[in-house]
Amino acid sequence: MKFETEKSPAPYLNRKDQYRLMGLCGMLLLIVISIDFTSRAENWAWFFSVGQDADVTDLKELDLEELDFRIDDPDQTPLAQDEFRVPQEAAPEPEADNIQLDVSQIPKELLEEVQDRRVGLLRTEEPAMDVVLKRVQVLSEEELEAAAVENPGFRVVFTDSDIHRGQLIRVDGTLWRLQRYPYGDPATEDDDLWQAWLFTADSANNPWVVFLTEKPESLSPAEQIDQPVAVVGYFFKNYGYATELGLHIAPMLIAKTMKLVEVQQASEDQEDNLGRYIFGFLIAIGLLFGIMIWRFTVSDRRFQSGRLAKIAESSHDATPESIAALDSIETHDPHQLNISGNDQNDRNEETTR
Repeated sequence: MKFETEKSPAPYLNRKDQYRLMGLCGMLLLIVISIDFTSRAENWAWFFSVGQDADVTDLKELDLEELDFRIDDPDQTPLAQDEFRVPQEAAPEPEADNIQLDVSQIPKELLEEVQDRRVGLLRTEEPAMDVVLKRVQVLSEEELEAAAVENPGFRVVFTDSDIHRGQLIRVDGTLWRLQRYPYGDPATEDDDLWQAWLFTADSANNPWVVFLTEKPESLSPAEQIDQPVAVVGYFFKNYGYATELGLHIAPMLIAKTMKLVEVQQASEDQEDNLGRYIFGFLIAIGLLFGIMIWRFTVSDRRFQSGRLAKIAESSHDATPESIAALDSIETHDPHQLNISGNDQNDRNEETTR
């Protein structure tokens, strides 16, 4: 009786080759992880802009191309020859004092005369504007902060302006411009407002416009301010304004004032430590790759000078006898018909018959 034991598969790679293959796979995995890490936009600011202020002009372009920023001007609508326009008197507004106060929302019936996509503020919108201005002047900043909702987003407010009209919204962004806006009695500046233009992270190059009743004491009117701020205001309309490239639209808020947001600057020690960590990590990766390549090179040289290399090289070389035997082999052209001797004799006998 004969028993056969199972044989393990032939080791096509020895232990050193297996270690080498594992090392190469580890290096490839590390490279892939590094590529994936650097391809994420949220890591760019951490890696390249530590302790630096964000630039509004460098905000990434978002998918806002399908939004319609055109101004609606009903006066430009063509009329037929027998048609004419009659100015319509504004409907009487309900008394604001008789409506129950809701800090987070201006009643919709007070804002019925507000029109989106019109350049500037219309005369018919002044009563609604006065109601909102009175609201923000009476309420304190703490009451407004407590009742405000987080910013739904530039795209949402811009698209669904009827839904969000009169809603108290908190917007965090970068103040770009602040200027005085004449309002109320032209003989005095007491009723004037402050017009602020700011950008948010999701608005790309499209600003928000905010009308303030009070200017922050630490701010002065300027064309380019570049200051992070937080503002709580009521969304009023999509405000049309003129630019060098033509007419444009911006969501408009009416607020009491705005707060300056202090940017936490990274200290020099933190920046130095972070730079040291990154530099040390790169050195460690370089040393690891260098050691692996050096070990592979040494292993290849040992193999080339060893007995196995000679055996492998000699086993693949043809012997002189094998080369000489090739000369004795009869060759013929594969494209020509080759007829053996027996077949030729049989063909001759058939011919004589």
